[in-house]
Amino acid sequence: MEFTSTWRIAAPAVLSETVDGEAIIVNLDSGAYYSLLGIGAEIWGLLEEGASLGSLLSWVGEHYAGTPQQIAAGVTALIEELLAEQLLVPGTASGTVPDPTAITLPADRPPFINPVLEKFTDMAELLLLDPIHEVDAEGWPHPAMPDQGA
Repeated sequence: MEFTSTWRIAAPAVLSETVDGEAIIVNLDSGAYYSLLGIGAEIWGLLEEGASLGSLLSWVGEHYAGTPQQIAAGVTALIEELLAEQLLVPGTASGTVPDPTAITLPADRPPFINPVLEKFTDMAELLLLDPIHEVDAEGWPHPAMPDQGA
């Protein structure tokens, strides 16, 4: 992976929301959903904003205590897993990267712990059956049009 590599969220198939420090990610194509806690949720948020690998490593190194090698291994492993699950795609990021100088750094940096992407498939069949997948230009939901030929 290059230091300047960037990615973008694999929208529209991938939706996410971060609530109380947990990123909840849904892949509508596979029906799987995912959870990232703590540092993983923070990295997901930075990826949504368009952070490159270099800016991710710099941000994590400023906010968490760990060796550069440990941080690089943990962050790249997470990105590789997100790519393998088709939640991210390589390419030009769509957002802007936050200015690291505008962020107040914590006095005591917590230790870096490798982020863990949890995958859940227990609702995959239901998510794949959901009629929201069949959205047209009018959006969803909308009333069915009466038969014109009757």
